[in-house]
Amino acid sequence: MWPNISYETCAWERDPDELALIPKSRRREILSTYEASVPATIANQVVDLPPELLQRISEVEVMLTRFDEAQATRDYNLPALLLRSESSSSSQIERLTSSVCNIALAELTDKAPSNALLIASNVSAMREALAQTGPVDIDSICRVHDTLMARTGESPGLRTEQVWIGGTPYSPHGASFVPPHANRVPDCLEDLVTFGRREDIPPVIKAAAFHAQFETIHPFTDGNGRTGRVLLHRMLARDEVLLHATLPVSAGLLHDVKNYMHALDAYHEGRVEPIVQCLADALELAVVIGSRIASDVDSILDDWRSANTDRAGSASHRFPALLVEQPVVNVGYVASRLAISDRAARSLVLVACERGILQKMGSARRGAFYQASDLISVLEEASSLQGIRRIASR
Repeated sequence: MWPNISYETCAWERDPDELALIPKSRRREILSTYEASVPATIANQVVDLPPELLQRISEVEVMLTRFDEAQATRDYNLPALLLRSESSSSSQIERLTSSVCNIALAELTDKAPSNALLIASNVSAMREALAQTGPVDIDSICRVHDTLMARTGESPGLRTEQVWIGGTPYSPHGASFVPPHANRVPDCLEDLVTFGRREDIPPVIKAAAFHAQFETIHPFTDGNGRTGRVLLHRMLARDEVLLHATLPVSAGLLHDVKNYMHALDAYHEGRVEPIVQCLADALELAVVIGSRIASDVDSILDDWRSANTDRAGSASHRFPALLVEQPVVNVGYVASRLAISDRAARSLVLVACERGILQKMGSARRGAFYQASDLISVLEEASSLQGIRRIASR
């Protein structure tokens, strides 16, 4: 059995001036104490799962490795494209939505819609995590979170106050889950990262338990869910399951959010099997979605190449791979990334528009930006709940 969480009684103190602003009907529910969870230590915990689940996990890890190896042979950066699908789906789990086009735009300008800017920060957090080397530690986790929350103005570092899930915004009384007291967070995280260094646990199982324990600790004031899902990728990369690819794991979780939330609740009760099964389901679907995206992108690039009659060595032959990496561009970005003059970049963009590769977008306030609509459509399909369900049903 996996250890379940316990609880401790903590004092709840509220500033009298703040208390006076709370409606009387809610004020009566606020008590002088509350029950905060105390996560069990898992650094040395034995992971005991049924043989059939262990066999399934082994098969999932082989599937992931094969997908990863296939992406390593491509002449364009598919992981950069999948980052947006992953970040969009992870944000949708938190009811934060924006179009893929606006998310890509937000990576180039702060004049994009506010939700797009927040989700673009999720893309940046993914890049931060995947660029990290060495074991996952508290400092590296905080760097991922700080990158995610950079546009929100939230203070960096671990939380220093009580947080809770559900209930009212006034106090933890009546909440569906109350994470540990802030004083416990550093020790809980130290136990978690020690668990993350173990090499006697299959990577997918370790990533699932690591994720559930992280969400139980809830070490930050905000952004815990998105940070925790970024760390799934960090763990799988650290254990060399995914060295080249980025999978839309959150798309798999978004496909059945209710099951995902139930699995996290079960973890609190001392059952690790549901979150392991949930992650295995999500990874299997993520491979299907990732393979579908790769196939569609291959077809798009083949069409673009066949329409390109420019001489060999022209920047136009390098342009499609850049658009896969960044499907919304402006002239300055193209010039910088392809190491050509602004004049040559402007000409390249105009020719791409004539060939139907790019379409002009946006407003004068934002400046002249262009989108690769074919690539955007592929990502929109793979990032929306309806699209994910269509892909899963095929």
